[in-house]
Amino acid sequence: MDAKYKKLLWISIGLSLGIMLLVILLTFDEETLVALKNFDYRFLLIAFGLHLLAIVFWGMRIVALSRSLGYKVPLRHCVNMAAAGQLLAAITPSNIGGEPIRVHELYKAKVPLADATAIVLVERLLEAFLLVLGVIGGMTAFSLVYQNGEIPSALITAAWIGTAFFVAILLVLLLIMRKPASVKKWGSAILNFFGRKMRAERREKLLNDMTGGIDQFYGTFRHFAGKDGRIGLILGLLLSLAFWTCEYAIASVIMMGLGYEPHILLSIIFQMIIAVILMVPLTPGSTGVAELCYAGFYSLILPTAVIGLFVVLLRAILYYSNLIIGFIASFIIVKREAKNQTVLTGDEN
Repeated sequence: MDAKYKKLLWISIGLSLGIMLLVILLTFDEETLVALKNFDYRFLLIAFGLHLLAIVFWGMRIVALSRSLGYKVPLRHCVNMAAAGQLLAAITPSNIGGEPIRVHELYKAKVPLADATAIVLVERLLEAFLLVLGVIGGMTAFSLVYQNGEIPSALITAAWIGTAFFVAILLVLLLIMRKPASVKKWGSAILNFFGRKMRAERREKLLNDMTGGIDQFYGTFRHFAGKDGRIGLILGLLLSLAFWTCEYAIASVIMMGLGYEPHILLSIIFQMIIAVILMVPLTPGSTGVAELCYAGFYSLILPTAVIGLFVVLLRAILYYSNLIIGFIASFIIVKREAKNQTVLTGDEN
């Protein structure tokens, strides 16, 4: 890991530990010690197992999308690339660091670069599609239930702004898939209007970049235009749903370990809203912000005394375990590269 990423790693861990310590200090009392003593650690193992299962579903999604384009990438390789991406995602803003690793690993498995990029882009768009649908419903229900000031209005406003932003992006992407020429025309008109005071060369470059990006995105989805591609998209969507089901169940499992009701539906709504907020690139790995969001939202359904403990246990699974898993998976990749070994595909086994 180079110096840049080491710095981001330490900043990320420092922010996370600092905010968790603050939450613990603000919520700690005798009931906290009782909750810690009575915590059923079997539920922590279940939560960790769900997290590992989610990574397996992620790998299966990559396999399904790859096979829909005619490439037999081994499941083990796909699971490892998903796990390795967790390390960079944990220290980069908006959790976007894992994509280049997955593109690289697909390329190593003899998937052409264009197709590898298409697979990684599509899997992210499938997640975004599910998240946007869930958040629209969740935010509507949440705003209706908690409109008496229990949640700071700024937090709800931020979640709505994030939701609107990603809905807009999703709509633009859908338009590109359906009518790329129209989107280029509208985009050019908008750029010419707002870029009237730009130098002609600068405006021309931006216009070329925009139209080139639209063509590339449209070309990406042309990969999935056939029957096998559509089947791959459906399987990818189902596996994305399985992935998020496992991830979003973890908080409820930890609550059960603490001896409280799981509040499954409300917990899922909380986590979808938090996911949108964390997409705003504020800190490396969204650390600090994540801890505050979990503490703020779950204080609505958990006693104050256990909020700090709950946040520590949840982040141990969703953040700190990712660092360990990511290090192990990245070491496997580095070891393979050092030995100049190739990735055996399904056709070679």
